[in-house]
Amino acid sequence: MDPESHVSRHLAVRVAYGALGFVCLGAGIAGQVVPGLPGTMFLLIALYFFSMSNERMHRWMLTNRYFGRTLSDYRNGLGIPRKIKVVAVTSMVVAVSLSVALALTNVWVRVGLVALGAYGVWFVLSRPTREVELAKAR
Repeated sequence: MDPESHVSRHLAVRVAYGALGFVCLGAGIAGQVVPGLPGTMFLLIALYFFSMSNERMHRWMLTNRYFGRTLSDYRNGLGIPRKIKVVAVTSMVVAVSLSVALALTNVWVRVGLVALGAYGVWFVLSRPTREVELAKAR
C-alpha cells in the first residue's frame, strides 16, 4: 500500500470519492487542451480523491507518462514546473480578458469573473516552482 494512500474502509465513501476522482480526472485531462481550465489543479484534486478511494487509480496517476512526474513532484514538495505556471497564467488571463471584453454584458458578472481570475493567477503563482525548489535543494 502506498504510504500516501488512505483508502477508506466504507464502501459509500470510496464510491463517492472515486466518482469525484473520475470527474476531476476528466476535467484535468480536458484542462490540458482547453485554455483557462486549470488542468494540473484538477489532476491534483483527482489524485487526492483516488488516494481515499482507489489505490490502483492513485498509483496509475503517479506513474502516468504524461502527468505522473508533475503530480509526484508536487506531492513531494517540488511544486509546479515554471512552464506549466506560464501556460496556466497566460491561459487564465486570455480567457478572462476575452470573456469580459466580448461575451459578458453584466458588470457584476464581469467583476466576479475578474476576481476569480485574479484569485486563480495568485493561486498558481503562490505555489512553489519546481526549478526554484530544486535549486534550493542543491
